[in-house]
Amino acid sequence: MAASANRPQRDSRAAPAALDRVRKLLALAASPNPHEAALAAFRAQALIEKHRLQAWIDAEQAEAEDPDPIVDARDEPLEVGRRLRRWKIALATTLADANGCVAYTLGRSNDSAIVLVGRSRDRAMVLELWHWLVRRIEWLSATHGAGHTKKWHEAFRIGVVDAVAERLKEGTAEATAALETAALVVVEPARAAHREALDCFVANHLRLGAGRTLRVNAEAWARGKGASGDLELPRLSRPEGRDP
Repeated sequence: MAASANRPQRDSRAAPAALDRVRKLLALAASPNPHEAALAAFRAQALIEKHRLQAWIDAEQAEAEDPDPIVDARDEPLEVGRRLRRWKIALATTLADANGCVAYTLGRSNDSAIVLVGRSRDRAMVLELWHWLVRRIEWLSATHGAGHTKKWHEAFRIGVVDAVAERLKEGTAEATAALETAALVVVEPARAAHREALDCFVANHLRLGAGRTLRVNAEAWARGKGASGDLELPRLSRPEGRDP
């Protein structure tokens, strides 16, 4: 079950420079040290959020409407398989929520797919984080769960995803809190408008049912959430004016 290699095309506001910097940070995932690789991933998310906020501030003065349309990218799925893993669905949802997208599962004739809905620049960022985190979570699971069952590994990985989701929310809150009041006056309405446009697209173009509660091995889930400490996701506090 391999993740799709397809990637959204960039448009004029997809910030190629920012995306390239994210890729360079995530390239540290090749390091055998999980702390170094995880620090790179979190810094990449911080960079993404900082760019998103700055883009809204700049756009308020430049143009009234976003030229990058919201798209149902079912032709560019995150994952395709006969049976999708629950932890990957949870991870896709986590990354989509953190980066201004929606993730959903699509049943097809012979398989199922995890699909992103969102603007191309946001989907591109989700893809970069997705590929890195899938590898890292699988590595953590193999490291901590030798000899355990598939159900145990599934629960462990969901625990890691839940812990990562919590920390990414903290990062988003801190990035927003670092803005000056004048910037917040622009950012908050832009964030609300972005979410409203996404919700309207989903309501008008898709028929999504309610998600199902995940029932997993509690001990393995707790181990996974605790093992997320190996991801060493730091807070965003940093010297003023410096990018992560």
